[in-house]
Amino acid sequence: MQDQRDLIAKLDGFIRKYYKDRAIRGLLYSIGLLVLFFLAAALLEYFGHFGTAARTVLFWSTLAAAGFVVARFIAIPLLKLFRLGQVISHQEAAGIIGTHFTEVKDKLLNTLQLRDQAAAEPQQRALIDAAIAQRNRELGPIPFANAIDLGRNRRYLRYALPPLALLIVLLFAAPSLITGPTERLLAHRSEFIPEAPFRFVLENDSLLVPEAQDFEVIVAIDGQAIPQQVELEVGGQRIPMVKKDATHFSHRFRNVQENTAFNFTAEGFRSESHTLRTIPDPLLLDFTLSLEYPGYLGRPNETASNTGDITVPAGTRITWNVNARSADFMDLAFDDTTFALTPTATNEGAGAFRASRRLLQSRTYRMTPRNGARSARDPLQYRAEVVPDLYPTIQVETRTDSTALKRLFYRGDLADDHGFKRLLFHYRFVNGGDSVPVDLRSGVKELPIDPRNTRQEFFHSWDVYGFTINPGDKIEHWFEVWDNDGVNGSKSARSTPHVFEAPTLKELAEKEEQQSEAIKSSLKQNIKEAQDLQKELDKLRREMLEKKDLNWQDKQKLENVMQRQQQLQQEIEKSTEQLRESQQQQQEFRPQDERLLEKQRQVQELFENVLSEEMKELYRQVQELMEKLDKDKLQEQLQEMKMDQEDIEKELDRALETFKRMEVEQKAEDIAKQLEDLADKQEELAQETEQGKTDQEELKERQEELNKEMQDLTEQLDELQQKNSELESPMDIPKTDEQEKNIQDEQQQSSDELDKKQNKKASQSQKSAAEQMDQLAHEMKSSMQSAAQEQQEEDMEALRQLLENIVQLSFDEEALMEAVGTTSTKDPRFVEHGRTQRKLRDDAKVIEDSLFALSKRVPQLESIVNREMNAVNGNMDEALRLLGDARANDRSKPMAADKQQHAMTSLNNLALLLDEALQQMMAQMNAQSKPGSGNCSKPGGAGSKPGDKAKMAKMKANQQALQKQLEEMRKAMQEGKKPGEKPGEKNPGGMGMPGMSQQLAQMAAQQAAIRKEMQKLAQELNKDGSGAGNPLNKLAEQMEQNEKDIVNKNITPETLRRQQDIMTRLLEHEKAERERELDQQRTSNEGKPLPAADPARYFDYQRRKAREAELLRTVPPGLKPYYRDRVNAYFGTFDRP
Repeated sequence: MQDQRDLIAKLDGFIRKYYKDRAIRGLLYSIGLLVLFFLAAALLEYFGHFGTAARTVLFWSTLAAAGFVVARFIAIPLLKLFRLGQVISHQEAAGIIGTHFTEVKDKLLNTLQLRDQAAAEPQQRALIDAAIAQRNRELGPIPFANAIDLGRNRRYLRYALPPLALLIVLLFAAPSLITGPTERLLAHRSEFIPEAPFRFVLENDSLLVPEAQDFEVIVAIDGQAIPQQVELEVGGQRIPMVKKDATHFSHRFRNVQENTAFNFTAEGFRSESHTLRTIPDPLLLDFTLSLEYPGYLGRPNETASNTGDITVPAGTRITWNVNARSADFMDLAFDDTTFALTPTATNEGAGAFRASRRLLQSRTYRMTPRNGARSARDPLQYRAEVVPDLYPTIQVETRTDSTALKRLFYRGDLADDHGFKRLLFHYRFVNGGDSVPVDLRSGVKELPIDPRNTRQEFFHSWDVYGFTINPGDKIEHWFEVWDNDGVNGSKSARSTPHVFEAPTLKELAEKEEQQSEAIKSSLKQNIKEAQDLQKELDKLRREMLEKKDLNWQDKQKLENVMQRQQQLQQEIEKSTEQLRESQQQQQEFRPQDERLLEKQRQVQELFENVLSEEMKELYRQVQELMEKLDKDKLQEQLQEMKMDQEDIEKELDRALETFKRMEVEQKAEDIAKQLEDLADKQEELAQETEQGKTDQEELKERQEELNKEMQDLTEQLDELQQKNSELESPMDIPKTDEQEKNIQDEQQQSSDELDKKQNKKASQSQKSAAEQMDQLAHEMKSSMQSAAQEQQEEDMEALRQLLENIVQLSFDEEALMEAVGTTSTKDPRFVEHGRTQRKLRDDAKVIEDSLFALSKRVPQLESIVNREMNAVNGNMDEALRLLGDARANDRSKPMAADKQQHAMTSLNNLALLLDEALQQMMAQMNAQSKPGSGNCSKPGGAGSKPGDKAKMAKMKANQQALQKQLEEMRKAMQEGKKPGEKPGEKNPGGMGMPGMSQQLAQMAAQQAAIRKEMQKLAQELNKDGSGAGNPLNKLAEQMEQNEKDIVNKNITPETLRRQQDIMTRLLEHEKAERERELDQQRTSNEGKPLPAADPARYFDYQRRKAREAELLRTVPPGLKPYYRDRVNAYFGTFDRP
């Protein structure tokens, strides 16, 4: 309905403009006619000199004519402009518009008729409304008002201006022609008192015109008096003709559609009637192209109207629907063929033509309508561009998982013009693969994609862990994508092939050598830096002792030391990461025995434990105190920090020596494996030489290559001896110079015999060399295993001896502590106690040196062992100092006893740790002595370890035994106290019972050992970030409180209650772990595969990491060096893979 209202509004606008045009034209007509009437009347009177009656008639006739002209041409159009009176109907307006616009014709009139029909026939209203809406959409873009061109009225100025000009000219040139007759006409009642002939000559030879074309008619005036203006009268209208010269006039008929009758008029004279006749002219009116796309594109069919130039996909079927006027044939001419079409229907003189063709190539074509022998003039040429289905494109980005070197991540971009059919992942072994079944040495996997999406991203991950990969194996892998071309068949494109290449044994050895040298160099530098830091701390502490208050310079010095400490910490962590990556790569690509794997794990733990959490916490505390400038607390913390630096230096030294020992063992194993591999190659070459089927030159070249490989192994053996000699306690590695020389002699002999073409003898020499290689490899393995076993037995014996010495030292320290407690500072024996303390300190130094030397050979000894030994020495040093001050200051005596108690506690802790290490070494030796009893689990595996359960059970049993001891100890203390004594208050003479202090010390040591095991287990459980070890940390805090109560001999009911709570929580944790394990077992029984790593998340993480690093890397230049280094260290984590 809105469309109909818009259409009526446009028609009303047209009608208003129509009458505005008529009013303007009428004004011009009126001016011209009034002037002409006036001139005519004046000239008539001038030449006629009429009588009174005639002048009266002429006057009133002129006045009436003037009034009529004004009313006819001005007043009436103005009244109709304002809708006063009857105006033209919408149908008439539609006719005018249809006449002006060729594309409208009768469409507008038909629309109005349909509108009227809809009102008359309501049962068909929906159908009629649909037809009206369609017509409205077609007519909507046409501006009806443009059918009236107000500017065309300028040509009617010729009717107004010439008469006015003539009047003015006459007024100035011959005023008598105007003034006199005017006066007589005005005085028409007064008595006052005539023309030349001419004829119209039509000069056109023929009055025939092709329809819808223009035609120019020319007329000549012949006679004595030539009129200034000639008009063409057609259809009741007079149209001024164009004056070509003095006697010729012309007029152009525009867009002649039908026969037209006309005549000429001039100065009141009319010519005879003439008829302009039309003849048929074939013309293309409109056309549509129906596009039927190939089915595989999934695109809906489309229709293009009056657009001949199109671009379509290959295989599109195009149907031309053409309407042509006055045509009985249509030629659809392509550059390779022509279709002669006949009308399928005829409607009011317009013929409909139809043709269809499926295009596979681009074509040029014309549409030419014909009527008999007459064809349309200048037919247009069109172009149908056919776009072929292009090949798909694929771009793939490959990344290797930094935590799993045999896992590859892929991110790919696919592009095609229409879509895809499938995406395949291919792989094949191009080298090696002997340990892989033949049917698995190549494979194809189809990956999911969106077939309709022309541009898409895909992700894929591939685990090579499913294959048994040997050093030197190569696997080529690539992606292949197929498009969905349904016309020519699917086309494929491949990504650039990549090769997963496992390094050879030699490459692994070389890389390991490089990494080992880098790690050793870093460790040496770290040791030197730790020593320098110790000196700086000593110097700084002495300077602080000499000052009363700390100033800004002291703070700066301390900040510099802390900054160097942070850098040292970063370097240690970097070395630990380098070791982890090196071991990971070695374990990924070559099999290793469990003994060496266990040693690698132990070395890795040594590196990780160089910096304990307590040390890091101490550094944080020093940083906080540094801001407060608290001198006393800073001195205490610096003293502890100095001891920690000594621990770091020792642990670095120990880690370096242990790493060097492991490096020697690893290199020996590598050489043995390379010898075995070389022996296999030599044996294979011997067989080929004996068979004689291989080219002689090729045999010689291969033998020379083996000779070079043996020479490389000889150099590696020399390097092995050199590295072994650099150890503090060199390992027992056999001398192999003679065997090496024999092998090289055999190889050289085989080369010489091959030169002489004595293949049989050459084969024997090659076999002999291969046998000797195998024998040398076996001898090296056996020797290394035997030496390792002997070394382990020696270490175990040394550990037992150390354990006895430590226990004895603990007893001696306890006895001294009790003696000091019962001896007055004035007693001469008190001095002897100081000498005894010094002797015990010397004994502790001997134990320390022996323990440190042993720890370099025994990785089972944890880092805390050396730290506990340092604590023993520190407490003994403090006790010795306080004993020396006790005679002058009585308060030093209980402080000295407290330090002795701490030293004894550390010795007891140390004894427990050494005993545990000894038990582990014995268990490991027993396991190695049983055939096939090795551990087959991979180190570093995720989830709960079997050892965790055993540790938890052992801790629970030890804690339960300790609880019983505490209950018995409390009863004994209550029974042995004096009346009125409070619980926990000791009697003179060591609580009234001999040996009770020793029992309490042992119980405190046991609690400390259980607590440290608990903290270690909690740390392992929290490695994955799950927080599973947090409850154990809370238990450790309760254990530490009990430990303090035992050391202070203050066993209260609160202590026993806390102990009971610890046991309850241990049982709850054990139950929770058991239930979790059962849940994992039930889950695993379902047989569901573990989810693969998500490559999309991996690449998204890499992109986010790069963006964050780029965004934040702009460090302000004014930042302090300490904080700038911390920021750079943070960004260093982004740069690591």
